Amino acid sequence: MYASKNFKWSELQCKCGCKTVYVSTLALIKLQRLRNLVGAPIKLNSVCRCPLHNARVGGVPKSKHRSTPITPTTAFDIAIGNHSKTFLIDCARKAGFKAIGVNYKTFIHVDDRTRYARW
Repeated sequence: MYASKNFKWSELQCKCGCKTVYVSTLALIKLQRLRNLVGAPIKLNSVCRCPLHNARVGGVPKSKHRSTPITPTTAFDIAIGNHSKTFLIDCARKAGFKAIGVNYKTFIHVDDRTRYARW
């Protein structure tokens, strides 16, 4: 039922209804670390996307959200909600995420790539 202490597998599934849910273990550990640093619930807008759903929503073919058994997702779109965007970004960095997308009004994107990236 739970993928980690605070996240259910159902929260991580592809939003198209196919229930695809392949998530990198290391990325999931960092997501839980982020949640611990925030100290409050966080809402996930997008995590796993099956290849078809990824194409439908305009995701790039090698999107970090794309989820297959061979290449599990390493990406999470986190709703800003009642949190400060700056606070979420700082927590994401402290949790170990190197790629952080900040140019969105209602969410931040984090993923577990090996090099630093910011957009």
